Amino acid sequence: MGRGVVSLLAFAAILVAGDRANSAGAVAEGIAPGGVIRGYAFAISANDPNGDAAGASALGACKKGPERLASGSMPDNNFAKARARCKVVSTFSNKCAAVALDPKDGTPGAGWAVGDTQNQADDEALARCRSTAGANRGDFCKVTNRKCDGTAK
Repeated sequence: MGRGVVSLLAFAAILVAGDRANSAGAVAEGIAPGGVIRGYAFAISANDPNGDAAGASALGACKKGPERLASGSMPDNNFAKARARCKVVSTFSNKCAAVALDPKDGTPGAGWAVGDTQNQADDEALARCRSTAGANRGDFCKVTNRKCDGTAK
């Protein structure tokens, strides 16, 4: 009886690992007309059954937020403009993704990346954010959203 339980647990572990190995993720972003400084929306999806499902999940989440709006003096419809322009910018499997932003409204710092590890994705997203934030704001960039897909860590 002990062998039966062990065999059943081993089979269950293979099924779970197989599902995660066949999973998919996606990154979607929307940039308002005039650039990130005017509005930015993004989403990361992970552990979806395939690339199409991951893309649809990320796109749907991007169109609902989270978002970053430019300066409070900008019209509220910049949120809507960024969300309306959401598109899938990357799909991946067994990788990690990250989005980094300058948290101050009205700044252009934003970047996303996909990497083999979460640290790699974080580092690249931060580098991209810093390169768009400008010399005075680059050090303020922070990873704001991150997820790993499948077996990635």
